[in-house]
Amino acid sequence: MLEEQGSGAVAVFSRRQVLKAGGAVAAASAGGAPAFVKAQSGSIKIGMSAVTTGRFAYAGLGQVVATKLLFDQVNSGGGIEGRKLELIVRDSRNLPEEAVKNMRSLIGTDGCSIIMSAESSSAAAAINESIRDAKVACFQLNSEASSLTADPKKFNPLAFRVARQGIHDAIAGGALISRVAKERGITRWATCAPDYAFGRETTQQFIDYFRHFGGKMNVVAQVWPKFGAPDFTDVVTKMLSSNPQGIYSLCFGGDVMSLVEQGELYGLFKDKLNVLPLYSDYGVIDVVKQQPPNLFVQNRYNWSYPATAANRKWYDDYVKVSKGPKPHNWSWQTGAAAQFIVDGLRATKGNPDAVKVAEAIRGSTVQVPFGLDGKVTLRAEDNTLINYPMAYGVAVPAEPFVKDWVTADWTVILEQEAAWKKKQGYI
Repeated sequence: MLEEQGSGAVAVFSRRQVLKAGGAVAAASAGGAPAFVKAQSGSIKIGMSAVTTGRFAYAGLGQVVATKLLFDQVNSGGGIEGRKLELIVRDSRNLPEEAVKNMRSLIGTDGCSIIMSAESSSAAAAINESIRDAKVACFQLNSEASSLTADPKKFNPLAFRVARQGIHDAIAGGALISRVAKERGITRWATCAPDYAFGRETTQQFIDYFRHFGGKMNVVAQVWPKFGAPDFTDVVTKMLSSNPQGIYSLCFGGDVMSLVEQGELYGLFKDKLNVLPLYSDYGVIDVVKQQPPNLFVQNRYNWSYPATAANRKWYDDYVKVSKGPKPHNWSWQTGAAAQFIVDGLRATKGNPDAVKVAEAIRGSTVQVPFGLDGKVTLRAEDNTLINYPMAYGVAVPAEPFVKDWVTADWTVILEQEAAWKKKQGYI
């Protein structure tokens, strides 16, 4: 059951598509109050702070759908020890200060001891600090900045990152793309990434691992557009003027659409090796009219990877609930977090005490339809997700939109990650 109150504006999945899921995940009304759900007597209240309005609303609304998909299944089966799961959602409007305010309200006003933080890396770090002294189990659903959980100074034993991690992506991407670049003689690179922790950290990590795995990279230009920047003309001009052979960008959502559309106008991607890992999200890859050539992308979420009946069913069920819009990377991550929450509450027999729930799920493995072997794991040592689907493929302009998947080796990823942590002084 979800009732959302706010400004009355219905968010969009992309600049071209009206979000058909609005009626399924939100009943908008006037008044300007934050989004919320009134608690039912005896229900287990779980709070979520997410971007549900504005340019990046497709991400937050999709995360609500993924949570609703599982919670509704649990509730239809009688709940947990007879108690229904009730989601309380507040709109952060993509503002870190608003996200922190939401957390305080969800904890203090709504009485939530379990929180789902569907926020960017900058907001995630602020949230972790704001709840450090609170007995709240927090699930970070979006942040890919490696330092969030790797840095012991930032570690919170009750905070879990149920999201892919930049260092994992950089190792996998560096190993594959360095091989492709060597085969094609590509050495001059321009990079473009959002100007905050995730963009800067992960770009440098990709460069480091590209070189580690034998690739030669001369970085001739680096540009750092502000998150949500409407105009990428200057960004495209700077990269073009550096005459690169390869383009690497961690822009996502509306930002990567702007980069691609404006870059195509000026021939930015022509005759180059293009690596846009986050371009593969539905709402982008299936919407952009003119796709860059020679484009390598990372798996974010795709019904064809892993190629299992369970993954396809989850995709179909999600679309049915959303009434059209497709799942994206943050959807599956949220779905995984929801499963950890459900399993944790079952282990505590419906007791939402944060410490007990955290103890129940730390180091655990859950069954999820989008896992490579049907599973994902929360590593006990740092409360972060591992063994999730990790692959690169070649973008194509029609279903399934990515072909020739190459699955990364998690043994290599974990070995390299451990060495990186040691180098950073984290272990």
